[in-house]
Amino acid sequence: MLDTFQELVWQLHRLPGGAAAAIPDFFAALLAGPEETDNQGLPYWTLREGGRLRLTGDDAGGFLRLTHDGETIVELPAELLAAARQEAGDPSSPYTVSPLVLALVAIAAGHVDDHRQLKKALPRVDGAAKDLMLMTVCRLCG
Repeated sequence: MLDTFQELVWQLHRLPGGAAAAIPDFFAALLAGPEETDNQGLPYWTLREGGRLRLTGDDAGGFLRLTHDGETIVELPAELLAAARQEAGDPSSPYTVSPLVLALVAIAAGHVDDHRQLKKALPRVDGAAKDLMLMTVCRLCG
């Protein structure tokens, strides 16, 4: 799965403005502020429609959860964090892409099956993630 996530990171970097443009260009209208990190260094967004969309880790480090106000949307492999880092094998290496953006694109591209939970919980975030996926992953559009 690491290879799949790394391919998505590569494609996000090909976005006009690079991976850093993903949040302002696709998600800014949905956010009540900038992306923040918790005490574990995992990102979260405070949403204008209410609540927080966040990545949380399990105690063993085997997987991540994408949650909205504590409700799990989907579990993701912890490899997602490695793929988002400049040096995949170095946990202290900085992120080159937001792990939250990477998780949303992985869901939108169908690499992670959330059983449509993101669409049910946060349809506007789901739509923005699909738009971003079309600009980065879709071979016809991107």
